[in-house]
Amino acid sequence: MEHHSWPGRSGRWAYRHGVAKRTDAVKELLLEYDESVDAAYLTVTDEPWDHQVRLDDARGINYAADGRVVGIELLSPRRKGVVLDGLPFPSDVAWVMRSVGFRILETSR
Repeated sequence: MEHHSWPGRSGRWAYRHGVAKRTDAVKELLLEYDESVDAAYLTVTDEPWDHQVRLDDARGINYAADGRVVGIELLSPRRKGVVLDGLPFPSDVAWVMRSVGFRILETSR
């Protein structure tokens, strides 16, 4: 399911994206974006998260107890763009975020 509308720029959208024969690709990312605080969350799985690792003040990765990625938190993606460096599933994250108009940065400035 692909959705490209932004009703009020806040809400939830599911994006299926994956590449055959890629074991590190995800099949679906659920994008939640809250315009009032310019924050996005990409849900990788519905599994409960156990801990978070902050990559910097704008990016965090939530992990399950067994170490699998549960979700990715992105702060200020509309204003500052999305830095892919260090994120899990970078090509999938880039595809989803670009598809709804976010600017992608390979590395931080």
